[in-house]
Amino acid sequence: MNLNIMLVDDEMIERKAMRKIIEDHFGKGVVCGEASNGRQAIQMADQLQPNIMLMDVKMPGIDGLEAIEIIRKKHPKIKFIMVSAYDSFDYAKKAMKEGVKEYILKPATKEETIEAILKVYQEIVQEEEQLKKERQSKRIAGKHFIHKLMEFDLSEELEEIKRELFQNMRSAFFMIVALENADEQRFISEKIHEWSKGGFIQEERKDQQIYFITKEHEVGKAEILTLARKLVLSGDQRKWIGIGFPYVRLEEIPNSFKEARIAFSQIKETKHGGYGFPISQSDGSVVNMELIINLIFQNDPDQAMELIRRIFEKEKGNEERFQELYFLIRNQLKVEGIDLGQIQLNNVLSVTDWENFIQLCSLQVRQYFLSHGYVERAKNYIQNRYNEPISLEEVAEYVQLSTPYFAKMFKEETGKTFIDYLTELRMMKAKELLLKNELTFKEISYQVGYRDPNYFSRVFKKYFKRSPRDFQNEILKK
Repeated sequence: MNLNIMLVDDEMIERKAMRKIIEDHFGKGVVCGEASNGRQAIQMADQLQPNIMLMDVKMPGIDGLEAIEIIRKKHPKIKFIMVSAYDSFDYAKKAMKEGVKEYILKPATKEETIEAILKVYQEIVQEEEQLKKERQSKRIAGKHFIHKLMEFDLSEELEEIKRELFQNMRSAFFMIVALENADEQRFISEKIHEWSKGGFIQEERKDQQIYFITKEHEVGKAEILTLARKLVLSGDQRKWIGIGFPYVRLEEIPNSFKEARIAFSQIKETKHGGYGFPISQSDGSVVNMELIINLIFQNDPDQAMELIRRIFEKEKGNEERFQELYFLIRNQLKVEGIDLGQIQLNNVLSVTDWENFIQLCSLQVRQYFLSHGYVERAKNYIQNRYNEPISLEEVAEYVQLSTPYFAKMFKEETGKTFIDYLTELRMMKAKELLLKNELTFKEISYQVGYRDPNYFSRVFKKYFKRSPRDFQNEILKK
């Protein structure tokens, strides 16, 4: 645990003297910042996030105690040492109430200052060690908990572990994930962490990630499908996600793992990837309904229709199955905010009617994305970050569309590919900077997002048919 100390005192001489005492004992760089008043201390605490603050009591404006009260609300882990020229019992009492750990009287000796800091630092180290032990204990308990559920071992201790790990759990389910590219695993886990507010356990088995996910309310299938769809559409790699149904009662939750395994084995049979709950099988045919919805959202109605034809081949006349698919599509689009309105499927057993319906669904999805300014949002994002090494995948993730679909939509609306649009923007900005004649070519290269000046020059020459130097010389001659 590194020591990061911030000094707060309205007298510069006091700050300098305190800095010298601290750095002579603990070394250079331990003092991460200085503030001359309470307001500045509050702002700098946000930026520097020290673990110890030496705070003067009497300062103009916001005094030390007020500043501590405000900072503690945002940064409860910061420890405070109060520094005061007044041996006031009232101040000391208030300070301790605000969580101040030590109280130094000015003028403090070197020994008193060092002793106070060491005491507080020791407390920080002990708290950190305790936190590590608790985290490790929770990890072990979590692994034990998920293994018991997966093995259908409903011993009495499970309820106790559940109360310890998931106090507010109202429902839970299992999800099994396989990725074409393991590099996306962290992103998937982060999204699940965000969605469940940290209420999940992750277990790795061979090439699969098994998630036990909890919610603080009785979660519905539509909500879970929305999460799964976002996971599948993130990035440009294929993903296979099998989902078990959500349950409220602990003794029923093992069923969700069994269902997730069935759903996963079904989805693994599709080469495109996909997501969904387990579905009924007929004549050995497996077509995941959620994958069809996924393809509609990716603006690929032809591939979606191909899967529907596979259902027709195996399940001719199964009106119930096609009704289920029809309502699933309508409901899932509605959950995403896309109302099909008067668009209807007249005959669920007609391939032609399905073709028309799927085409209209894809059109509605596209119009929804356009009307909600996805491309405009992307252009604004690029405008604000063209000077950074941004990628197509990064921008697609920002607007929450799959990379292939975003790339296609972006080109259709702008008339340019993503890379052509970004290059044009960077070249126009480079041209402006060259005209100002205030920066070196290397500086301009960095300003417009290129970390390699030689590569920047090659791109510039290809775009303007002359090098940056020749371009600038020609302009300046005029």
